[in-house]
Amino acid sequence: MGKSPLTGYWGDANSGGNFAIAQRASGYDMIFFEGKAERPVYLLITNGKAELKDASQLWGKDTVETEVAIREENGGKDYRVVCIGPAGENCVRVAAVINDHGRAAARAGLGAVMGSKNLKAVACMGFQRPGIHDIQTVKDLVAEITNDMVNDPSGMYMVLSSTGTPGAMKPHLAVHDVPIKNWAGNNVEDFPKELWNKVGWDALEKYVVEKYACEDCKIACGGWLEVPGGKYPLKKTHKPEYESLAAFGPDCLNDNIESLIYANHLCNRYGMDTIGTGSVIAMAIECFEKGLLTKSDTDGMELTWGNSDVIVDLVHKIAKREGIGDLLAEGGKIAAERIGKGAEFMAMHVGGELMPMHDPRQAPGWGATYCSDPGPSKHTRGGTQFAEDGHGPELICKMLGIPAELEKYNPEGKGKYHAIMAGWQHLTNTSGACLFAADGLNFRFVDVMKGITGWDLTPENLVETGQRIATMLHAFNLKHGFQPSDYKIPARVCGDPPLTAGKLKDVKIDFEELKRQYYEAMGYDVDTAAIKPETIQKLGLQDIL
Repeated sequence: MGKSPLTGYWGDANSGGNFAIAQRASGYDMIFFEGKAERPVYLLITNGKAELKDASQLWGKDTVETEVAIREENGGKDYRVVCIGPAGENCVRVAAVINDHGRAAARAGLGAVMGSKNLKAVACMGFQRPGIHDIQTVKDLVAEITNDMVNDPSGMYMVLSSTGTPGAMKPHLAVHDVPIKNWAGNNVEDFPKELWNKVGWDALEKYVVEKYACEDCKIACGGWLEVPGGKYPLKKTHKPEYESLAAFGPDCLNDNIESLIYANHLCNRYGMDTIGTGSVIAMAIECFEKGLLTKSDTDGMELTWGNSDVIVDLVHKIAKREGIGDLLAEGGKIAAERIGKGAEFMAMHVGGELMPMHDPRQAPGWGATYCSDPGPSKHTRGGTQFAEDGHGPELICKMLGIPAELEKYNPEGKGKYHAIMAGWQHLTNTSGACLFAADGLNFRFVDVMKGITGWDLTPENLVETGQRIATMLHAFNLKHGFQPSDYKIPARVCGDPPLTAGKLKDVKIDFEELKRQYYEAMGYDVDTAAIKPETIQKLGLQDIL
């Protein structure tokens, strides 16, 4: 977490993999970096001992090379590493922080923040363990959850454990949840049904050589791939997630699956957000199509829809800030402002953060979340979107006393629901739990938290805690000059102009009204976003705010 170079406001990102457990075992719950090192450094923590080490020899290395080199120069010990690649070093605004050879804390440009501080990596190892109030209760709960996964698996578990998130591509295309042609296209004319199998699990499956999981997880949604030949051969690479496939695929009208795997691989090695990178490329292609960019601007390249070679070349250029890549490395908002001539209408961002690959015209809760959360344009935040699709997480909805299904295009009363789910999701994220487990399993979250802490917790306590977290982050933004108009859904995504074909034909949404409802439910002024004094008092934040 830090101040996002894309928005100028609060930024955070999280990642799967194994680093978090190693950091905790090394003796630290949280690490803060202030200022800037005089030269490149990395932080090494060994069982409670922290030291800054010279990283000059690592500067310029990609994320995999960096991880390997840090272990080698520290006696080959099994340090877990988070690091940046060349994109972070070059302060590319969509730079990510990478662990485990390609698990990405990708959003908000925090890799660029590390690069601006000359911080190459953090490496942790240790044998310390957090105290647990009632270890036997926690073990029993884990056994129950695991038993349910085997004997009464949820639909979400079945999909994630068999295909991972790429299995969602075809269902999402069917309902037009996937952005197409820089959010201006449809799923009938621009990316028709005969292409859907080319960009999801059906196309990926033959490249999978091994499944993998985060530390001790039974879902195992990850996978290693191998591409044996062709233009984009790879010996071992991470299976792309749904978001990555959508950003480099339908959003760019690219149906070449091997190029999608390769673009994802490059982002992992350079250390870049696949959503931001794919989206800014889609914007550039549209600008080229409409004459706002010419070959003299693009290093002689023809930026045409579906041109997989050009898309891959642009990934290289953005990471290295070479030629047109130097412009696109600024992210969609700044790049569009510099291009001018109407390019601003083609930059699909909220406050500078390019939008995730879930279309708010299909489920308005996505848009309400994108423009109201302190860290905008996040698909890992809570809202009404799943209930609008008729499959709100049943266990959570029952526990919180809210419906698992909402009328999709009826905005009435959604602000209160949104505030409850936003609070729950902020609490879940901050707890360190995996969202797939918390949302997709019969996960007794409150009971597990009680067993760990010994606190007398209720679902209402936890929602209020999440809302307190959201309000503190919101206060950070207000301190830095935030106005509600800073976070707006792009006109195109509001249905202006509306799509003329496909599932979302003629759909228009007033996301500003949904944002106002959320502010009201959270106890913020609906016009200024200021936090009301009674809200500060209710949340116990008077000593902080």
